[in-house]
Amino acid sequence: MGDIGSKVVTLRSKLGMSQKDLADATGIPQATVSRIERGIIRQPRSEVLRKLAEALHVTVDYLADRTEAMSGNDVVSSDPRAEAIFRGYGDMSEQERAQVMDFVRFLESKRGQRGKDRGSKG
Repeated sequence: MGDIGSKVVTLRSKLGMSQKDLADATGIPQATVSRIERGIIRQPRSEVLRKLAEALHVTVDYLADRTEAMSGNDVVSSDPRAEAIFRGYGDMSEQERAQVMDFVRFLESKRGQRGKDRGSKG
């Protein structure tokens, strides 16, 4: 994905957060968030990275580009919503699990369609 600033912008946008929202969630000044996103601060202090990773529901290793993708365990441990989903999944019947997979495929197809729509607007 690239540098930390680009990741922060992408992840923040996916969560529907403004820079102010992220600053409020982390206790990091909005000006610092902006400087990180613009690449002025390329290597934030470890405490800043930890706070950003927690608010953005990713691991520090992912945010700092020490790993290319998050494992399933990383996703569950860094996002309380994912943990709740997986906890509930264990109690589901096979039919319920199939319905969940159908819904995931539906969401993936919608995401793919949005990307196609954006590409054709140029």
